[in-house]
Amino acid sequence: MVWNSAAFTPPAEHPQAVDQSYFVNWNNKQARGFRASDTVMYSSTYRSVLLEDGAKRAIRGSRKLTLPKAIDVMEQAGTTDLRAHAVLPYALKVVGRPRDPKLRGAVDTLRAWMKAGGHRRDRDKNGVYENADAVRIMDAWWPRLVKAEFQPVLGRGAFRQLSETVDFDNEPNNGGQHLGSAYQDGWYGYARKDLQRVLGRKVRGPYSRVYCGRGSLKRCRAALRKSLAAALGVPASKLYGGDPQCPNSDQWCFDAVNFRAVGGATQPLIHWINRPTFQQANEIQTRVGR
Repeated sequence: MVWNSAAFTPPAEHPQAVDQSYFVNWNNKQARGFRASDTVMYSSTYRSVLLEDGAKRAIRGSRKLTLPKAIDVMEQAGTTDLRAHAVLPYALKVVGRPRDPKLRGAVDTLRAWMKAGGHRRDRDKNGVYENADAVRIMDAWWPRLVKAEFQPVLGRGAFRQLSETVDFDNEPNNGGQHLGSAYQDGWYGYARKDLQRVLGRKVRGPYSRVYCGRGSLKRCRAALRKSLAAALGVPASKLYGGDPQCPNSDQWCFDAVNFRAVGGATQPLIHWINRPTFQQANEIQTRVGR
């Protein structure tokens, strides 16, 4: 008689952590040698850093993280654009302070959005993001920034093949699916690490070369400024048009979460939030032995 059986990894071989201040889980890589079940496109940044950086701020010094504050960390992460948090600070350092008034205005707009937290949200519920102009600029700039940064060194053929393998962006619209989930697969870590290198920063696991400007900050700056200028000419209709859910190229609607109808019950679109598969908050009241 043959029995079906499963060979489970024993507990001793699971990732181990002792006296760690917090754990973060948002489809991120659990530990060296392990991977999540639904993506393999990990790089030097991932959407889980939105949770991790929030947790670090919340427990800085002698501060304690209460249950309501833990929920605040999750909610703040849920409306943050990962590009604004992880890549834009370095991109703006490279771009610097352009003389061109349009570029300088765009840089100021992006910088103000970044300092405000880089959120895609509508607090007063008027159907318009608080930083709508910055969001529009970032949405138009991102694919042009990535192309300006990497294509000259990779070449058109290799760049095209890589872009067909890994999308530049996993935007809130999610290819028209309006799922809510965003910023999993993308070139966020590639762009971040390369821009850090061109700025002279030390990074873990550096790439074999610096791509932007072929390693020259001056050339990289020129390329990024040119790509930003091109992005400013992209109309909202091109960025947010063509979605059957959203007439009039509406930015808020383009991001919004859609619900599938069950029977006769329907639900209107809700404000975009980078929702998890499930979310729960637990407070452990008793210290237990290891």
